[in-house]
Amino acid sequence: MVRSWKVILILLSTVLPCYFLFHRLQPAHHRSLTTKSTMPPAECSHLKSLILNSVMKIFQRKVFFEVVKALQGCPWKEDYIERSLLKEKFGNCCNASFSMIVTQENTPIGHTINYDGMKGQKSVTQSLHSLFPKKSPFQNPIRNCAVVGNGGILNNSFCGAEIDRADFVFRLNLPPLNWTDDVGTKTDVVTANPSILIDRFNSLREKRKPFITWIKNYGSTLIILPAFSYLPNTDVSLRTLYTIEDFDLNSKVVFFNPDYLRNLTTYWKDMGIKSSRLSSGLMLVSAAIEICEKVTLYGFWPFSHSLDGVPILHHYYDNILPKPVHSMPTEFYQYLQMHVQGTLRLKLEQC
Repeated sequence: MVRSWKVILILLSTVLPCYFLFHRLQPAHHRSLTTKSTMPPAECSHLKSLILNSVMKIFQRKVFFEVVKALQGCPWKEDYIERSLLKEKFGNCCNASFSMIVTQENTPIGHTINYDGMKGQKSVTQSLHSLFPKKSPFQNPIRNCAVVGNGGILNNSFCGAEIDRADFVFRLNLPPLNWTDDVGTKTDVVTANPSILIDRFNSLREKRKPFITWIKNYGSTLIILPAFSYLPNTDVSLRTLYTIEDFDLNSKVVFFNPDYLRNLTTYWKDMGIKSSRLSSGLMLVSAAIEICEKVTLYGFWPFSHSLDGVPILHHYYDNILPKPVHSMPTEFYQYLQMHVQGTLRLKLEQC
């Protein structure tokens, strides 16, 4: 009986504030908040408290959009204490600056690499070891970082110039850069999902010129592949590295460290993300929080409608939906909570 009352109290403490806040946000004639307006400090405080003390599944979609829309009228302020605490948590669990990518320093000859996505092992021979960078390129802190997702919300955002002004830009899964005004061109790190290499470039087994032409768009960049997550990933990841070297490009290929990804997955599972695999976006956002002094996210919006209810593409360049191995809305809610805490800035409107 006591347990039942506890459950009821928990439900009341989460659902009722959401209900009353939603009605406080509505104008007298019940129109939706379709334009950005400045929210009073007290209402901003209510909004932030609601987001930090709730989970996404309690919201109906319409209510959630209204809450996020209203939040755009609240000034964002970095909280240096919360930022330092979060950075320390990631450092203790995962240590991206040393461990995010496989290096000669953290993966010596004779070491056995254990795959993080399946049962599998790879012994580090001298030949394999020579392909790894000597040390991590992320050991020095970076001041201002932009992590650019591929969400359709980027279309007509005009965020390209702002993104390119960042000291360091992370991008996901080899996206096209033809939408310069909205997404910019600067690319310091880009991930490459092996499925893209397999589907779009035929695993680099035949003509490699289309791949080379594509990679040249990124200039001198670091390409990160999950070579040791699944056994089929290893060969195509190594072929990618060889191709970059054979054509003497300015880009460099490195590999995610499966130990880092395993520890990061454990961290986020403890935070409530139970999906079978973290998205590339969450991997890079987590790393950026640890190695950058300031982090701004662009293009992270996993829904098929904008905040104003207008249908949008899944990606800014196509409408291909992701495979159901990630929990994008749940991951987004984590970004939203970090935005409210002041540990990163989540950009959802035009720049």
